[in-house]
Amino acid sequence: MRVDDGSGRAATRPAPPPEPGRAPRKDASRNRERLITAAREVFAQRGFEATLDDIAHHAGLGTGTAYRHFPNKQAIAAEVLTEATEQIVLDAQAALDLDDPAAALELFFERTCARQAADRGLYESLTGQGNYAEQDRIWPQIITAVTELFDRAQRAGVVRPDAAPQDIAAIFALLGPAFEMSRATGTELWRRYLGLLLDGLKASDAAAWAVPPPPIEAVPVILATGKRQRQPR
Repeated sequence: MRVDDGSGRAATRPAPPPEPGRAPRKDASRNRERLITAAREVFAQRGFEATLDDIAHHAGLGTGTAYRHFPNKQAIAAEVLTEATEQIVLDAQAALDLDDPAAALELFFERTCARQAADRGLYESLTGQGNYAEQDRIWPQIITAVTELFDRAQRAGVVRPDAAPQDIAAIFALLGPAFEMSRATGTELWRRYLGLLLDGLKASDAAAWAVPPPPIEAVPVILATGKRQRQPR
């Protein structure tokens, strides 16, 4: 903007800053959406080994643009994976529509495991390789959602009485290698090993398990400990 500075000469005054609360420019909004879309695809393929630079490259944007929107990859991962993890809660609620308690529990596991097999970032987020704060938020919601599935199956006598909703955290973690094998071979090999683990939940005349399930509030801590043990030295 050119103004008279009192000397009769035109001077240049900086443009005023955007007003507080003003909507972001359209190109900035588009860039943010491009980054989120790219992050969803990159994390699904590569998991948390991917960097914010990788995401920017996949989006066709400069690294500086990515850092103007997100301070680090954890910030964009939290945004991208929130929807995916919340879908697991919806899967549990949808499974309750089935009248058969055993079929409902199997449907829940099949849907959630299929999502993790297709999305490495989701699997890593659920099994302690993402943001610790997200772990503390995610797992209590998931366990609360599946509790009714477990309770109903146990009342029907189709799931052993010493099984607990929080056992799903260990089941997801144990299936990690099967998800990797499935991605490498282009098969659904994970379904074979999910069936094996689900058979262990079924009611039978087998002896009770020697160790009780962990407290619900300890699940994120246990998964985070597993993450530290898996990190390369």
